[in-house]
Amino acid sequence: MKEKAIFYCQSGENCSLALLKAASDTYHFPLSPEMISSCGAVTAGFGIGGICATLVSAIQILGILFPAEEAKRRRLFFLLEFREKFSALDCPTLSAGKENCTELIGEIAALLQSHIEAD
Repeated sequence: MKEKAIFYCQSGENCSLALLKAASDTYHFPLSPEMISSCGAVTAGFGIGGICATLVSAIQILGILFPAEEAKRRRLFFLLEFREKFSALDCPTLSAGKENCTELIGEIAALLQSHIEAD
């Protein structure tokens, strides 16, 4: 999924849509036009330096792939590991010093995939 997320970023998709499309390709769930359009508003820390929009997309993907209680459990472990690995959840901190977030989005995709495929 990492390579697909990087591909979509390099193709010009925003951070949340790149991950959503990569997950859709990998796990074969459909993307409605509404889901795709919604990613237009979920990007770049929501424009106010807020939470990383790729993380929001990751949580949505867990909700698509798992029943609610299982998605919540996986969300918790995913976010805890993410915060431990990157020391932040917000866009400005995560993107500081980077020309773009393409590699970071690839790393998020790989981490998400490990949590999706964990037993």
